[in-house]
This record gives sequence, structure tokens and C-alpha cells, in this order.
Amino acid sequence: MMIKEREKKMPNTSLADQAANKIRILIEKNGLKPGSHINIDSLAKEFGISQTPIREALKKLISEGLAVYRPRVGYSVRNLTLHEYLQVSEILQVIETHLVKELAKIPFIVDITALRAINRELAECLPAGGREMIGAINDRFHEKIYENYHNKLMTGRLNSLWLEARAPRNLMYDNKVFTNRIVAEHEAIISAIERGDPAAAEAAISVHYVSGRESAIIYFPVEA
Repeated sequence: MMIKEREKKMPNTSLADQAANKIRILIEKNGLKPGSHINIDSLAKEFGISQTPIREALKKLISEGLAVYRPRVGYSVRNLTLHEYLQVSEILQVIETHLVKELAKIPFIVDITALRAINRELAECLPAGGREMIGAINDRFHEKIYENYHNKLMTGRLNSLWLEARAPRNLMYDNKVFTNRIVAEHEAIISAIERGDPAAAEAAISVHYVSGRESAIIYFPVEA
């Protein structure tokens, strides 16, 4: 009886944690865009809570690198500078290179058919699709590669970094030179994994990242 009473008294997830989760989802789904102002009053009304837990939630998001605070300006969604984006891109390349090499040793866990279907969808989208639509399909392609890899801690970190860099990465898709070769670069990655060739998989992912970085440097806004 005493145990049940204690369980009833145990606190649920705090309002601040709940608010942080909701804001995090808004950021991840681009409901709050990188660099945009975060209106505390609006969020409080939307979530049906006071401003205090919203402020506590934003402090958590600052510690996670998702938000920033500037005196006399307030809170905003963190936006990567070009230098920061290139640093994140380097980390992503290291992780992805390791993963595609390992997957090329065990290609039977990779859904090759689904990868080619996503790549065809990307090819069909390129002529008229905007950067966010192209980016969303590209995200699905990379997520599909790693979905069955056994090291979930590694893939979780990869997905987290991938989301952090989504908005600046999507700028690459304004570059038609890059988008015109992205499908072929994806196919090179798929083919290398399919035939169990780690060296070719490493080379293919390297070419893909070099293309992306060159495009990001050209199309990254100066004010970011």
C-alpha cells in the first residue's frame, strides 16, 4: 500500500521537460526555422502553460545547442555559421564513411531495393522540387542506409547531427550542378554496398561529401 502511495506521489515529467520536447520537435520538423525568433508568449499560449516552464525549457535547449539567447534580442533557434556547418559535415563524413564500409561487409542487412526506390523518387523530384522537398527525400535515403545497423548509439548520434545541419545542408539543393549529380553519387554508394566493396563505398561517400561541401560554400548566405 505504501509503495502504491509513493508511486502516486512521484512527479511526472515536468512542464519544462514537456515544453522542451515540444519545442525540440518544432525545430526538428522545421516549424521553428534556424535563426528564427522564439516567442515565449506565443509558445505559452500554444502549449497552455505559463511562461516560466517555457523559459526553463529554452535553457535546456541552449545547453543542447538547439537555441541561443542574446541580451535585448531574446531567444532564437540556433543557426550554424558556414564554419560550424563545415565542421559538422566533417564529423558526419567520418561517421558515415565508417558505417558504409562496415555495411559493405554485411550488405544483406541493407534494403538495396528500397534505397533505389528512394533514389528514383529523388530523381523525379529534382526538376521541379524545392530545396525542402529534395532535402526530405535525401534525408530518407541516408536514414534507410543505416536503419538496420547494430550500433544504435552511433546511428543515433549520426541522426542527431544530421538534423542539426538540415537547414544549411538544404541550401546545397539550390545548386543545380550538385543536384544533377546527386542521384549518380547515391547510386555509387548503393552499388558499392551491394557488391560488398568497402573501399569503393568509402570512395563513393567521400565524393558525395566533397560535392556537398563545395555546393554549401557557394550557396551559404553571407549573413549566416
